Amino acid sequence: MLSLDANRRAVARALTEECLGACDGVLARLWLPGPGDRCATCPFAIECPDRTWCLHLVTGAGLDARTEGRFARFPVGARRVGEVARAGAPLLAVEELPRLGLADPAWLATHRVASFAAVPVPHDHGRNGVLAVFARRALHAGEVACLALAARWAGPALAAGAGAGSAAPPAGAAGGGLPPPTGAAALARPPATAPAAGAAPPPAALRTLAEIEREAIERALAHTGGRVSGPRGAALILGLKPTTLESRMKKLGVRKPRP
Repeated sequence: MLSLDANRRAVARALTEECLGACDGVLARLWLPGPGDRCATCPFAIECPDRTWCLHLVTGAGLDARTEGRFARFPVGARRVGEVARAGAPLLAVEELPRLGLADPAWLATHRVASFAAVPVPHDHGRNGVLAVFARRALHAGEVACLALAARWAGPALAAGAGAGSAAPPAGAAGGGLPPPTGAAALARPPATAPAAGAAPPPAALRTLAEIEREAIERALAHTGGRVSGPRGAALILGLKPTTLESRMKKLGVRKPRP
């Protein structure tokens, strides 16, 4: 069983709840890498290529916030969610959702689910968790890119304390990633001072997806001197198309840094 401390639970909750709200979601869920601990009873065990570790459901938001049930564990590389963890690439499904086997067709129809998106959440030892959402409207690629951006920057906070080798903020595409953050780059800000021995940690200050996205874009632009496109542009670092990045900058009110 994967154990999260109070701060990591707060980050996980904030990430799923913001994802749910931003996407007009029906259900959002977050899985993180953990040891293979239920192989004997897991309904997906026959599909599991590596029983030393799998995806653990750590939080949910929307119709079902439980962390138990059929999808409490997911094999890495199996089905859509497991493939996102293995490949480290986002998934967006808008058409023919029942055929994809993402959920029971009757459940999809009852709740008028129009799309499904899943993005990798960088964790420790080069492994990925998965943030997924069932939405009532058709999501577009730019929105999924923003979810992936939020998940990327929440990843280090979720991995903190997970053990030696916890992942640092991941690099972007070829050409280099962002410089190490000088401030909080996740959904929770750590306390300025450590709590007294035996005291419970203070609640994390939660941040919205828009705040995380704005900070990441501003830092990427600062790193590139305001350059958006090209082999050394902010779009490549953030994994976005230049037109998508410019659209998000306009919506969020982000301006290029002055030379």
